[in-house]
Amino acid sequence: MAIRNMINLRSALLSAALIIPTAAVGQTWTGANWDADGTPGLTTDEFRTGFDQSGMYNAWDRDGTPGISEGEFGTGLYHNWDRNRDLQITEDEYTTGAERWYGTDYDRTFADYDTDTSGYIDQSEFGAGWDNEYYSQWDTDGDAALTEDEYATGLYGRADANQDQVITVEEEGWFEGWFDGDDVEAEIENVGDVL
Repeated sequence: MAIRNMINLRSALLSAALIIPTAAVGQTWTGANWDADGTPGLTTDEFRTGFDQSGMYNAWDRDGTPGISEGEFGTGLYHNWDRNRDLQITEDEYTTGAERWYGTDYDRTFADYDTDTSGYIDQSEFGAGWDNEYYSQWDTDGDAALTEDEYATGLYGRADANQDQVITVEEEGWFEGWFDGDDVEAEIENVGDVL
């Protein structure tokens, strides 16, 4: 009986050792991770500080030259919309991405991009249908390279739906999946060039 209890205890400890690290690795980001002052929501400064530390800008700036080019932005956007990272944007992924980035009144349909009617949008189709509305708006100095400030300001503006300069708990859903510890740089590199 004592041996069986020891085996059960050993199995339980081994199981716990395997389970506990897994939970810590897959933590989901929330605005509270970056909330420095403890008030509800993220201010522009809190977002900027957290975003600077996230490495997201460097992941989108694939060539390492100053600024995110329009091609790098397109590649990053493709990665962002392809939620399951299979290099195929499905109609559901397209709808989620288009509504998140362009709003519910966006006038381009899935079929406008899926020109070969395969049921998904590949990198070349995404590039051929590219809509540079946000890239052009965010590039406030017009130099064809988004600085980290332009990029972070643009992201913050998209997430802050009511434009009150605070990203609330409800609005932080815009960033679902962005800062969850994945190797975004490697994932974006895997996408390749879309423009």
